Amino acid sequence: MELRLAREDDRETILKIYDDGSKKLKSLGLDQWQGKDKPNLDNFKELIANKNIFVLEDDGKVVSTVIIYDNDIDYENNLDGTWQSPKPYVALHRIGTLESERKKGYGRKIIEMSEFYARENNFKSVRIDTHRGNKTMQGLLKSLNYKYVGLVYLSGKNERFAFEKEL
Repeated sequence: MELRLAREDDRETILKIYDDGSKKLKSLGLDQWQGKDKPNLDNFKELIANKNIFVLEDDGKVVSTVIIYDNDIDYENNLDGTWQSPKPYVALHRIGTLESERKKGYGRKIIEMSEFYARENNFKSVRIDTHRGNKTMQGLLKSLNYKYVGLVYLSGKNERFAFEKEL
């Protein structure tokens, strides 16, 4: 199993992961990843060039994806709460797994491998947010020892639960 930088030839699989995630969240009655807020790859070339978008590959097959930023303007300016760790940190976004590969531990694995990436690159913590109703992700984060730190407002308006894990 390998966490690697995404390549242009991963585009269709990543879009499928986003589509699968959108459908799953909709089936749970959540507005996360719906409509104009559904993840897309309009900035894919930039994400690749900046080394922000990764895929989890297992036995030669891309099964999961994550975007890793070394900062997040919403996390800097729109948190109703307090981050526990000083900078530098990484922010994880758009974590998703192919529908056909769910329930195999890939969500846990991609977060753990992102933490390893952060440690290797001397970051102090990992930050992530999720929808208030996304109990699956909240449970996963708690099981990985992430601490709830408050509410973050994406683009100043979309409320999300913010979590952090000090490394």
